[in-house]
Amino acid sequence: MRGRTLDDRPRPTSLGLRPWLFPAAALVCVLTLLPPLSHFTTRDEWGSILRYGLWAVAIPALVAKGAPWTGGAMASSLARSRARHPEHVRAVGFLLLDWLVMVWWFTPAAVRATSGNPWLTALEALTLIVAGTGFWLELVQSPPLAPRSGTFSRAVFGALAMWQLWIEAYLVAMSQSGWYRNFRHVPGHGLSQAADQQVAAMVLWLIATAVFAPVIFMNAMRWLHGDPEPDAELRRLLKEDARGHAEPVQQRGAMTRREGAG
Repeated sequence: MRGRTLDDRPRPTSLGLRPWLFPAAALVCVLTLLPPLSHFTTRDEWGSILRYGLWAVAIPALVAKGAPWTGGAMASSLARSRARHPEHVRAVGFLLLDWLVMVWWFTPAAVRATSGNPWLTALEALTLIVAGTGFWLELVQSPPLAPRSGTFSRAVFGALAMWQLWIEAYLVAMSQSGWYRNFRHVPGHGLSQAADQQVAAMVLWLIATAVFAPVIFMNAMRWLHGDPEPDAELRRLLKEDARGHAEPVQQRGAMTRREGAG
């Protein structure tokens, strides 16, 4: 009998909202490309920022939490590979990649380039969602995939990502001449430039806080209370096994079962 790995241990049947999260992500993504939101993204800063926040943060979080890849051979292989390589540098790499992608698409030059260009708009959506999903897989459980870092590190990573978006919101709100100058504000028609900037900053701040704050709080509380990581020991054994510093995990599992039977 072979030992168990991260992906083939018995898990409770998924209940609640999880089966609906991935369809919700797909629905939100489609809605961002259709009227009325698509109309606001080309007319107002807050509409452009709302779409950016959904692509960069909200949709990746829904995908990571609700991706229906449990049971697939590729997902099982990826889960075992991630368990054997729990180094923090890999999680940091995903954080930095997500940062770079978000910062680029946040810049005024990128927003001007995507305005009225459906191909660049599709590229923006794809890169933001893919990079964001890679980072969120380092923050939350997505069976059979598990985060490679502990609760304290996940709280720190989530806080860093949230602060980046807060800084972006601050830049939009405090810009004297308008952060995005390709939007035209006509007095008496719609929001003024100042009001549009303030609404855009508030939208981005709210998205970042609503999505990241629960993850930060939950991981920080688990770390403060010393809750054990359910996969930490197994990840350590797999890592040692891969480096040749320990007995194979299968032998340890068999030995544990014999001891239990005795």
